[in-house]
Amino acid sequence: MSFRLVLGIGIFALLLTAASLPAQAAQYPAAPLAQDAAAGAQVYADNCASCHQAGGIGLVGTFPPLAGNPNAADTDYVEDVVRNGLSGEIDVLDVTYDGTMASFPDLSDGEVADVVAYVATLADSDPTAVPDAEPDVVEPGDIGEGRDLFIGADRFENGGGACVGCHTAGDVGNLGGWSLGPDITDSHESLGGDVGLAAWLSSPASATMRPVFNDRPMTDDEIADVVAFLADAPTQSKPTDPGDGLIYAGVAGLIVLIGGMAIAWRGMRQTYVERLRSKR
Repeated sequence: MSFRLVLGIGIFALLLTAASLPAQAAQYPAAPLAQDAAAGAQVYADNCASCHQAGGIGLVGTFPPLAGNPNAADTDYVEDVVRNGLSGEIDVLDVTYDGTMASFPDLSDGEVADVVAYVATLADSDPTAVPDAEPDVVEPGDIGEGRDLFIGADRFENGGGACVGCHTAGDVGNLGGWSLGPDITDSHESLGGDVGLAAWLSSPASATMRPVFNDRPMTDDEIADVVAFLADAPTQSKPTDPGDGLIYAGVAGLIVLIGGMAIAWRGMRQTYVERLRSKR
């Protein structure tokens, strides 16, 4: 047997062995991520506490508690909710909640594992005896100031973007607002009134709002003003839909444009004819 043949067989065998390695490795499950409940407490504070509150006490009827909640001890369930979100009715400690929780796609696998471990520690805690809970009173705000902040007439002190950049609400809509985010006219009611809405605005949980406000949070006075505006929003009259007006204006503009082009072309044609006649 020649040297080249032996070498070829050896290389072929090596390639065949390498090709089989991924399949063999797949037979063994990946090692579970280490969980750090202490680190998870910080992940919770940054991403979850605005709704579920400090210590997981929740807001009755609005955000379900995690403290004393048996579901919080189910790590698979909690991980699924963190990764995929949750919507629809759920019963927690004899109270029915019907809302929507967004997913957290920007959390790393390690952060998810840590916050799941922290939430599990809340399952056996007393939801009525959590220190440092958020206050249950929001100072009255000014509706007009809140509207100015919402539409960007006044800027947020820490540089956060105007709400109208994404949302419509109340009398701010159509040409006065965009639709990147949902209409939040009813957010005051859906988030549980002053306390729930203020808690949400203090640390928005949505993936699109976190980058905007995490490092540029609203002040307490600004939150109170925006809460006042959104509380009043359902009573405001939405502006008339400008769709038909825009269509009519577009058609009229097109007619004017075509008419102008026709006049200009006619003038150019007459000038050209005159030039031909002048050469005769």
